[in-house]
Amino acid sequence: MELYLANESGGYDVTGLVSTVSVSGDYQQIARTLQASLLSFPTDSRVPEVDCPVGSAVRLTHEGETLFDGYVISRTKSTAANTIDLTCYDRGFYLKRIRTAKKVVDAAPEAVVAELCGEYGIDTGGLAATGVTVSRKFLGQTLYEIIATLYTIAGRTTGEKYHIGFDGDRLCVRAKGPSGRVTVIRGDSNLMDASVTESVENMVNSVAIYNQDGLLQSTVQREGAVQLYGLMQEYLQQANDAQTQAESMLSEDPEQKITVNCLGDPSLVTGGCAIVREPYTGLYGLFYIDSDTHTWKNGQYYNRLVLNFKAMMDEKEVGEAIGG
Repeated sequence: MELYLANESGGYDVTGLVSTVSVSGDYQQIARTLQASLLSFPTDSRVPEVDCPVGSAVRLTHEGETLFDGYVISRTKSTAANTIDLTCYDRGFYLKRIRTAKKVVDAAPEAVVAELCGEYGIDTGGLAATGVTVSRKFLGQTLYEIIATLYTIAGRTTGEKYHIGFDGDRLCVRAKGPSGRVTVIRGDSNLMDASVTESVENMVNSVAIYNQDGLLQSTVQREGAVQLYGLMQEYLQQANDAQTQAESMLSEDPEQKITVNCLGDPSLVTGGCAIVREPYTGLYGLFYIDSDTHTWKNGQYYNRLVLNFKAMMDEKEVGEAIGG
């Protein structure tokens, strides 16, 4: 692991000043986070003093591959500790801090995102092509809310779940699913431990669709799940795609939270996939990565992953529909 910091004074390799560094991501958070503590001994000339003001650029690499590229968003100094604690975010942070207005008429999400990024000087990588057009008016929403809404709506037609995030300095939107080499995590190799928790706490097994006057129009249910776990119902207002929306909200099996600790692998990041083979918990097959934490401590590198059988998206629906 190598950690670099750059500010108005120049660029610095600060790897030797940190004992622990973590980089994390979550499918519900557009920005990836880096946290580190830099040794600071202002009175000891043997330890170099590096200025790290808020706004400094931060880059972390592992074996030559960039795993984080962002900025110091906050720092903490204390007389009780000989460290400076840094919290850094990648460029996704700014997508949630820029509010704007946009009118979209019969346009593909990928075209709208490319246009928005051009307006704000954001470089783009791959933007998933949907083959779907959307009409919607946004007023006062963040760039992230707009992008997520466009791809959420498109996903109801394509059947895909999309991951939105930055690859270095480029915004990318990808349909979730295996691509290229998929890492295998198994007990006799790189797996440290695994746990599985099953819960119906967030289950939705019935959706009631009402019109604007509050009159029930229809109900969509998973009857087997209702009989087994009890009625857990959501409300939905009638719209052209209400039936499709209702179907996408339903579940009939308990939610599973799968947590895996394994040896560090830079390819295991949110939005990607992993294959797990672990007989005690019964984990066999392809899983989607909902969140990841990469930690370097005392010369060791390891991952903590939250996995899911299903592809999940941070779905949004802001703004107002236009036309029919």
